[in-house]
Amino acid sequence: MTKAELIDRIARNRDLPPDVTKKVIAKILDLAFTELAAYFVRSRVTRSSNPRFTYPKFGTFTKKKRSGRRGVNPRTLEPMDIEACETVDFKLSTDLKRQLNEVSAPSKTKATRKKKKAARTSGKTKRKTASKTASKTAAKQKKRKPASKLGAPAAGPRGRKLVTREEVELEPPIGESLLPDAPLRKVTRRRRNDDLDGTGS
Repeated sequence: MTKAELIDRIARNRDLPPDVTKKVIAKILDLAFTELAAYFVRSRVTRSSNPRFTYPKFGTFTKKKRSGRRGVNPRTLEPMDIEACETVDFKLSTDLKRQLNEVSAPSKTKATRKKKKAARTSGKTKRKTASKTASKTAAKQKKRKPASKLGAPAAGPRGRKLVTREEVELEPPIGESLLPDAPLRKVTRRRRNDDLDGTGS
């Protein structure tokens, strides 16, 4: 919120007299913050007390002194020396802190409700998926054919006959014939030439 927005909010307040303008409100705010800043600048921090300004139902501004310390540069990540300085801290009042927590409580409740609803929805989806999977598995088991009887050839995939190990051992190796070896006729070079010329018998 900017200074202009703050002045506009104060001017729209119905508790103010009608003759109070925005210029008057701006002048009052300037004087208030100028005096507050001058008070913290003039005051000194001692061991026994710290200068402070308390606004009821809002909070307390306290002037403090920070001693020098060793730190790290966030950009270069190199060690650096931080000099001693004076600063002003702010602490929320009890009333303002309670109001902030009351405003943020409904949002937390809504977020919790959304999470619970999402968890219930996911649980229902998982149960539906599990039931569908179980029904599909049962249907597949019903469609399966009964086991083959003893002595009957077992059928493999696509109705193909399965070959046992004994049948494989009885089959001849590839390239060999079951017929007895026939005597090979020796063909000489001369007879082969006669056959090619057509003179051979």
